[in-house]
Amino acid sequence: MNSSIPIIETRGSPYEVGRQIGAAARAVLAQMRTETRAEYGDKWNALLEQSKPFCALTEKHLPRVIQELRGCADGAGIPFDDLFLMSVEELLYEEVRGGKNEIAYQSIPPTRPHSAAPSKHKGCSDLAAAPPATRDGHVWLAHNNDLGKSAQAQLFVTRLRVDDEPEILAVTVGGLFISIGLNNAGIALTGNQLNANDSRVGVPRLLLVRDILSKRNLDDALASALHPERASSYNNIISSRDQGIVNAEGSATNAALSWSSETGGTLAHTNHYLAEHMLPYEADGLSVAMSASRCARALDYAQKYRGQFDFDICARFVRDHVYEPWSVCKHAGQSVTVFSSVIDVTAQKMWLARGNPCQNDFSLYTF
Repeated sequence: MNSSIPIIETRGSPYEVGRQIGAAARAVLAQMRTETRAEYGDKWNALLEQSKPFCALTEKHLPRVIQELRGCADGAGIPFDDLFLMSVEELLYEEVRGGKNEIAYQSIPPTRPHSAAPSKHKGCSDLAAAPPATRDGHVWLAHNNDLGKSAQAQLFVTRLRVDDEPEILAVTVGGLFISIGLNNAGIALTGNQLNANDSRVGVPRLLLVRDILSKRNLDDALASALHPERASSYNNIISSRDQGIVNAEGSATNAALSWSSETGGTLAHTNHYLAEHMLPYEADGLSVAMSASRCARALDYAQKYRGQFDFDICARFVRDHVYEPWSVCKHAGQSVTVFSSVIDVTAQKMWLARGNPCQNDFSLYTF
C-alpha cells in the first residue's frame, strides 16, 4: 500500500520558513492546539506562566528557532505562547518532568500519579550501522516511531531551506515538531524518548532537535545535543556520512556517549537507559520491559548482520514482529508504529512509510 507522507516546502529567513510551515499545516496545528488545551483544561494558563523561563532561555541560546516558531504561529493563526508551550514536553508530560522537579513545577499538579504514569504515547526503536558493519561502506539507519495512532494524520515531511543553514529534510508532527531528519551537510538524527528524573527549566529538548539538524559537522551537532542549558534530553543518535555515528544517551544533567568506531560499527537503542552511570536517572521503570524487548531484538540484528547492513537488512528490522506485542513493528497498545524510516546517510536518501512498514510501502525522499 502506498503510504507517502505529504511534503511542506519552505525557503527564506527563519521567520519566513516558520510562517510557510504554519500556513501549510494550519488545520493540523489548530487541531493539535485544541486537543492539547482540552487535555489540560483550567491548568493551561498556569502552564503558560511556567513556560516563560523556558522561552527566555531558548530565545537567549536559540534565537533563530524562536524566530521560526513566531513565524509558524503567525502562519497558523495560533498564539505564539500556546505554540511554544506545545514544544515543552518537560512541562506537559509527567513522565518527562520526573520526580525531582517540585521547585520548578510546584504550581502544576500532576495529571496522574507518577508511579502509574505510562509513556506519553511515545516509543522508538533504532538500529544504526557504519563501516565496517555495512555491506557497501555507507552509514545506514533504521528507525520506527511509535506514537498515538492519531498522529499518523499529523505527519509531514518538511523541507527546510533556511538562510545560512544546510538544507534539512525532516519528518515532523504538525509540520514543525521534528522527529527525525537529515541535512545536506551529511548530518542525520534519529533517536528515542527517555524519561529522566532530573528535568529542569531550560531549552526544551524538542527544540534542540531542530538546532542539531542545523549543524554542518558531527562535533557541533553533538555539542547542541549536550547543550548545558538543556531542560532534558532524548537519546540522540547523530550520524555523519564522513565521521560515523555517536549515540548520546542523555538526561538534563548527565550523558553517556557511544561511538560506532568503538562498537564494531553498530549501535542500537530504544526507550530506556543502558549506560550503567545513567541508570539512576530512569524515571519510568514500568515501561522498561516493553523497551527492553525491542532493544534486545535490535542488538540481535546488530550482532547477526554485522558486515551486511544495507537497505534490505534495515527494512527487515523495522518490520520485525518478534516479541509481539512489544515488537519493533508495533500494532497494538497505547502507542503504535506511525512511521518507519530507512536512511542512507552517505547517499543522502531517506525512505519513509507511514503506518506499520509490514503493511505499507516505503517512499523515497531526497535533496
